[in-house]
Amino acid sequence: MTQTSYNNLSTTTENDNNGKLLRGMIIGAVIGGALSMLDSNTRNKVTETTKNMKDTTMDMYSQVKNNPTEVKDDLQERLKSASSVLKEAISDAQKLYEKVNENIILPVTMVKDESSEILSHAKEATTDLKDIGGKVKEAGEEVKGSSNG
Repeated sequence: MTQTSYNNLSTTTENDNNGKLLRGMIIGAVIGGALSMLDSNTRNKVTETTKNMKDTTMDMYSQVKNNPTEVKDDLQERLKSASSVLKEAISDAQKLYEKVNENIILPVTMVKDESSEILSHAKEATTDLKDIGGKVKEAGEEVKGSSNG
């Protein structure tokens, strides 16, 4: 008895499709980039942005080359500051969660529970009212029956 494996075939087909998709996306990006360069405004913006990136990179390189300790210390200070701000944000988010939970979710849950209880009592009252109505009807029929007899 031989078993036919379709898993390898489907995996190969998926890999081929993924490869074709990736190639198509790259080709599309290259063509789109080339077409966008036909516009002089776009070319100017790309040139300006590239020059700015080069200048910024060269400035950073020279700062690191001339004062590596100062750059390291500055970067560490920035990271500490960012870490502090992030910790504050996390703390604020926790406080907000607790506040929302306390002031919104819990009261909504209580209202939901109380509403369910009120509906249950209303259903019981409806049943009781039907029972009373049946007894009143029965009493009315007895009155009618005894006045006829």
